Amino acid sequence: MNETELTVAGRLVADPEHRTTRAGVQFTIFRLATNARRRNREGVFVDGPTSYYNVATYRSLGMNSHTSLHKGDPVVVRGRLTINDFQRADDSWGSSADIDAYSVGHDLTFGTTEYVKSGRGGDPAAQAAGEGGYDRLKERLEQEEGQDGQSWGAPPVTAGAKGEPPAPEEPVAAHEPEEVEAVSA
Repeated sequence: MNETELTVAGRLVADPEHRTTRAGVQFTIFRLATNARRRNREGVFVDGPTSYYNVATYRSLGMNSHTSLHKGDPVVVRGRLTINDFQRADDSWGSSADIDAYSVGHDLTFGTTEYVKSGRGGDPAAQAAGEGGYDRLKERLEQEEGQDGQSWGAPPVTAGAKGEPPAPEEPVAAHEPEEVEAVSA
């Protein structure tokens, strides 16, 4: 049988949901919205109708999708399309476009991302190799900021009252949960 494979670029409608099948296979589902922008007769760009897709990612792709994706993220999904008909509670019929994803990634047209290799199973060496992605990104951004005095997305540095740059803000300390004693009834 012929299968329909497609690539769709769009944005997540909600945060992904992580689930496990009865057989123990982990998967993540999310909903993707996309629409085409076209020029009308006057030459002005207008949004076309929005299409929604239910996307399912399995095993490691599912785990990584759940960790990496959030509501509103622009993504590109490649996978197998199926159209499913269903009957609603009011006896009316509907259909859904579902994609079993082969690969998922952020759409870099709208921003940047950093790849961090995920660990495999219980191998501590592989997990350690995947750690530190945030620290590497933070170090790189601090180095780039030091080169020209300005970082991407930050407001321009303005001089203080005496022509000096403003003092850096103090970092906010993480809130530590207080220890609570157990009370017996």
